[in-house]
Formats: sequence, C-alpha cells, structure tokens
Amino acid sequence: MGWLDDCRDKCRRVKFVSELLVWDEKTNHLGSLTATSQLLDHNHASIPGLYFKGVYSPKPLTGDIYSFALMALQGRTHHRVFMLEVYPPHVVSHRGETESIKGPHVHLGDERLEQLTRAVRGNISMISVTGWIERFRRHARVRDNGDLRLTHPLSDTLFG
Repeated sequence: MGWLDDCRDKCRRVKFVSELLVWDEKTNHLGSLTATSQLLDHNHASIPGLYFKGVYSPKPLTGDIYSFALMALQGRTHHRVFMLEVYPPHVVSHRGETESIKGPHVHLGDERLEQLTRAVRGNISMISVTGWIERFRRHARVRDNGDLRLTHPLSDTLFG
C-alpha cells in the first residue's frame, strides 16, 4: 500500500474531535490563529498520531485564508493526510510543477511523500466559513463528540 492509499484509509475511518478546540495566536505570524485536536475512532479510542490542525491568517490586501487539515505524526515529522485550503477565488493559492491553482483547493497526501492537489469547485462563498468547515468535515469524516465541536476561528465571536 502506498502513501496516498494510506491517506485515503485514514480519511475513511470515522473520527471524533477529542478535546475542546481553542483557537490561539500563532507564535510566528502576527494576527494568525491556530488550533489542534487529537482525533478518536468509532470506539472513541485515540487514533495514534492523527490529529486536526486549523490555521486562520488575516490578509487585508487579498482576503483571509483558512486551512483545515488532517495531520499524521510519524516520529518527529508531521505529514499532511488531507487539507482544505480556502483562499479568495482571485488569489493564486498553489503552485505546482505544471500548474497553478487559484482559490480554494484540497491536498490529499504530503508533498514530501506523494500528493494529489485539486481545485475545489462549489458555490460556498468566502464569507461562509461554516460552509467550508462542513465541507472539510464531510471529506475527512471528522465528527463532533457531544459538546466538543470542530469549529472555525470566528465561531465564538461577534462574526461567528
């Protein structure tokens, strides 16, 4: 089984958020927020090395950027399993070897090992962060765990 097959297998497993998600300042980026949460399987047992990671970066000139990722820890290395990156539709968000993508896109796998990258087509507006997190939840199969919810950074504010 290759790395992409392993990523697909991890995405198929039912997972639940295991702890309250708190968005805190990202230490090396002014104004950016980050959050992580361990994930649980269908028996509510911790899935070793698999976790959710979210990042919010305000960009006054181009528009805010969000990323929602399923990550795997192997030794000391963090590998992306699946990621939805939400950029404004007019902004180049990914530069590959043969193509560039504007706007929202998904990654399956990690660029250091093996990955697929595709633009996301849909009618979700940039303003609807809740819609984007729901799309991530569907693709990565991350479920709420009672009152513990997978939220976006503005969910508990005036804007959420």
